[in-house]
Amino acid sequence: MTEDAAVASDTERLASAFEGWLDAQRAAVDWMLAAPVPHTAQDLAEGYRWATRLASLAQEWFIEKNDALHPELFVSQTPFRKLMVDNPDVTYWFCALDSSQTYHMTGTRGEAPYVGLTFGTPVGKGPMGGRTGTLSQVHLDSFELGSDGEVDIWLSAVRPEGVRNWIQLEPDCGQVAIRETFHDKQTQRPSQLRIQLVGEVPPPRCTASEFAPQLEFAAMFLSFVGHACAEIWSGAEANLNHFGGKSGAEHVEDQDSELQSHSDADMTYHGGLFRLAEGEALEVTVQAPELPFTYWGLTVTNPWMESYDSRYSTTCLNDQNAQRSEDGSWRLVIAAEDPGAANWIDTGGRTEGYMLVRWVLAENPPHPTARIIQL
Repeated sequence: MTEDAAVASDTERLASAFEGWLDAQRAAVDWMLAAPVPHTAQDLAEGYRWATRLASLAQEWFIEKNDALHPELFVSQTPFRKLMVDNPDVTYWFCALDSSQTYHMTGTRGEAPYVGLTFGTPVGKGPMGGRTGTLSQVHLDSFELGSDGEVDIWLSAVRPEGVRNWIQLEPDCGQVAIRETFHDKQTQRPSQLRIQLVGEVPPPRCTASEFAPQLEFAAMFLSFVGHACAEIWSGAEANLNHFGGKSGAEHVEDQDSELQSHSDADMTYHGGLFRLAEGEALEVTVQAPELPFTYWGLTVTNPWMESYDSRYSTTCLNDQNAQRSEDGSWRLVIAAEDPGAANWIDTGGRTEGYMLVRWVLAENPPHPTARIIQL
């Protein structure tokens, strides 16, 4: 192929990729309208908003910040952009990696009880090397940190000579997801982390041959997340007004779905749907496990797996900010209106949604229990 022919081919692919990107956004709306989930007026409004937020995330993640030779550790979820049962107690970071390269992570740990690093295959690309999802899981407290929480960790396939802290990158590793889990974001100091490539590379350039695959990846991500939302909701139908689930490590090992295979292996996930009639609430009881644990938290979401807005009401509670019962358990009440009891999870008038309890660094934690109560 001549140089001119190659340029023409790249340009054609780019034009096709851009059309695919537009089609994927339209398809996300079509899927939202046809999804087997509640479609109240509020659900629909939030569904259209979800589609715009999802496109925003795909654009930033897979077009602007998916260059492993120029790594950008960025916050993927905010009060204005949420994904896959986000936890308001968590700051979610992502960074593209290339397992053939060497990276240096520096900064400070902060005061969050847990800062977990999940190294995995690229989200949405399917099995690589025979499996998909999480390839390795670590947390910052397993490394030797400075006296003030200074972080100095090397990431590579082969350990550099003389380094103190090192994380091995598996051959198919394409990203790291960092979950910084707080009990109170208002009072606990956040981390300050950076990931830098070791070595010199040319500045990035926007060319047809490079931009077209980025658009294709972004479009694929839209489709992946849309179907993943349906997967979560449909899978939870069997757990109506009660909780099922298992550990993140089991999800990773079972490879039962690409979505769940990307779980944090330090966490356990107990989820289900809540569905309430007028005047009803769901009382959730969380028992303290026998062994020490770092965190548990209950979050509720809309059908698009977005947490309710925690800036204006209590939409999630954890083991530190929920009041404890005399027997040592925690009793929380999911309700559309104030039940006049402690530990109210406010659904904002909604009577149906998804609920998830996450445990962090807890060995075989007990399943939460739930029962319908009258207001």
